[in-house]
Amino acid sequence: MAKRVSTRRIKKHRLYTYIEAGDALGVTPQTVRSWRSGGLQVMATSKPHYILGDALIVFVNSRQTKRRSQPRLDQMLCFTCNVPKRPMGGMVDYIPITEARGRLTGFCEDCEGPIHRFAGMASLDKFEGIFEIMIKNAT
Repeated sequence: MAKRVSTRRIKKHRLYTYIEAGDALGVTPQTVRSWRSGGLQVMATSKPHYILGDALIVFVNSRQTKRRSQPRLDQMLCFTCNVPKRPMGGMVDYIPITEARGRLTGFCEDCEGPIHRFAGMASLDKFEGIFEIMIKNAT
């Protein structure tokens, strides 16, 4: 799983080499070089190559927002497919973790792998119209 990179140490109006950008972001210089093929704008007309801090911030933030996907109300995250899917037959189990919060679990309708979604006890009524929920005892 890819790690999340913080851009707090990047100055907007500064030029960075691959090594300096990697040190500031906590990744290797080779990772920063590989981002070039992913769309990172680099001043490649001279050696060493420079990256404008503003371009680096925009690139890293856009990569991280692409990964976030919020499933619809009738979907849960399938660990096998790694995308939001509907549970098989609309049947899910609610397993309480604390008094106020628990986890909805079921099986993916496509690959039959496990799917999960966290839900509060107060929000179960929102899901009852969509899923057939069976409340399990906490272990």
